[in-house]
Amino acid sequence: MDKVALIIIYNHQYNRNIEIVEWIYKNRFTNIYHLVPFYNGDKRNVIPVYENSYYFQGYVSQGFKSFFKEKYSHYFFIADDMILNPVINENNYQHHLQLSDETCFICRLSSLDEAARFWSFNLHAIMYNCKSPGTEAETQLPTYNEAKEALKKFNIVNKPLAFEHVWQKPQTRGEWLEKIKKDIKFISRYFKNKATGKKYELSYPLVRSYSDIFVISSDAIKQFCHFAGLFAATRLFVELAIPTALVFSAKKIKTEKDIQLRGRALWTKEDISILDKYEYQVGNLLDNFPKDHLYLHPVKLSKWKINL
Repeated sequence: MDKVALIIIYNHQYNRNIEIVEWIYKNRFTNIYHLVPFYNGDKRNVIPVYENSYYFQGYVSQGFKSFFKEKYSHYFFIADDMILNPVINENNYQHHLQLSDETCFICRLSSLDEAARFWSFNLHAIMYNCKSPGTEAETQLPTYNEAKEALKKFNIVNKPLAFEHVWQKPQTRGEWLEKIKKDIKFISRYFKNKATGKKYELSYPLVRSYSDIFVISSDAIKQFCHFAGLFAATRLFVELAIPTALVFSAKKIKTEKDIQLRGRALWTKEDISILDKYEYQVGNLLDNFPKDHLYLHPVKLSKWKINL
């Protein structure tokens, strides 16, 4: 089967990882592309992109004409430091992700108020301005009301955010003392909010998602790349930009709750320790990959051994 493009996104110019990533996936996917910032080498399937990694949706837009082909049913994007379950390949990815030819995939789709806790980019979302100076993006994006309706089609409605969503409230006496020393404006803001009960409205309807793996259908890819590029130009953080562009573009979207496999993010020392049993040998990881995981991320390949 030759109907999917696997596209690897590099946040940084780790050219030495290109050959390793190729080795990991070459027997599973025929069509592999790499989006690498500022690449100046001569590998034909490596596409140079020029954008800040906080807005790597711009990589996808810039690379579109290099990876787009009419024969592809889907465009499967993953981070270069993500290891996809070895059971998944170009012949069965639709089965594992429950995709029809018109269906896209992303880990989840969330409103920004869904998690009752602080997220550093909630303030960014509140302050986001699609009327960005130096661009005409506003005329190309859906209006506020159109965007709101697009989100509703996927049962997403953003409620006003509470203080704790936007500002990181100290949890201990020691943290409070540090805040008092370093950020007197926070203290003033906190007590003013306590008195008024102020809520924070988003300036534009947005969706949040883990965005290091996503699959775009052929009927959505052009429009998705268009919106992703607009969000890059207006400096919208990638974990808001990619899911919002997807909601604006896709007819159908599957998430992890619709499939059997579950992604595993390795953010803490305890999480990362599960890799110790593989002795940092890529072959060991691939041969003994957890069967119920969709992916492991991040796996920093520069620290791993591999016999190419």
